[in-house]
Amino acid sequence: MKRSRALALLAAAPGLASPRPAAAQTSPIRIAAQPAEIFAEAVYVAQHGLLARAGLSAQIMPFTTSGQTVQAVIGGSLDVGLSDMTQIANAVNRGLPLAFIAGSGLYRTESPSTLLCVPKNSPIRSARELEGQPIGVNGLRTMAEISTREWAHENGADVAKLQFTEIPASVAVPALMRGTVPAAIVGEPFFTAAGDQIRVLAKTYDTIAKRFYVSAMFAKREWLDANAAMVHKFVAAVYETAEWVNGHHDESAPLLASFLKIDVDKVRATPRAAYATSLDPKLMQPVLDIAVRYGVVEKPVDAATLVWRG
Repeated sequence: MKRSRALALLAAAPGLASPRPAAAQTSPIRIAAQPAEIFAEAVYVAQHGLLARAGLSAQIMPFTTSGQTVQAVIGGSLDVGLSDMTQIANAVNRGLPLAFIAGSGLYRTESPSTLLCVPKNSPIRSARELEGQPIGVNGLRTMAEISTREWAHENGADVAKLQFTEIPASVAVPALMRGTVPAAIVGEPFFTAAGDQIRVLAKTYDTIAKRFYVSAMFAKREWLDANAAMVHKFVAAVYETAEWVNGHHDESAPLLASFLKIDVDKVRATPRAAYATSLDPKLMQPVLDIAVRYGVVEKPVDAATLVWRG
């Protein structure tokens, strides 16, 4: 949904009719947030106030991984989740009625917020040196794993010899410091907070594309269809909130610091995530294509078919 259309729908929302008014939701929208800013837009959406201005409210539901979020949406304990493209594509390939409704965290090569790192004094300098060793990622069979495989392939490593272990984003740096893993994907604000304890081995996400969605909001199609008017208002408020966060890092920092339970000055010193103000299948497709190539997504998927058009 383009921003102009979203804002128009927000203004016109009282006159929109839900296809199933009897099933419309009146309780707070339960929306997921994970402990990395690229997956934590719900923190701002729920607390900044633009959602309330639209006559809606949200309850933040903390989750550690996208896989957990997807299961919660499928099971009905969560209304709106945040995930990368691969999780939802596989769910849809298996017949589960999920769909994306809004773009969220953006990867931009000029300002990467997710990087493959090693301890500062690690002897590891190349992809081949990671063969046979566990690499920490924030979710198995996700963009973190796919991009690391592709980077290793491009740099002469035997991809079949790579091993991956799931580590929540918030403990990636401690795992590196303890020697639990020799390398790990580290996201902001944890990368900046680590200071000179770690160093960058690679911008692995560049192997997917120079710009794409790291995360996007999704829900069950049944819930979306039953609450169409509310969903349009919600998406419009999400995009307006995204514009505010993108342009007001100092003001938004306390919200993120409170959620992550870290000092607000550390958040303010961190390169911040950029949030999308539209949902463009062209920024979804590169993720799906590389995921199919590595068998993480079971069969080819047209990104446009994953978008709710209600």
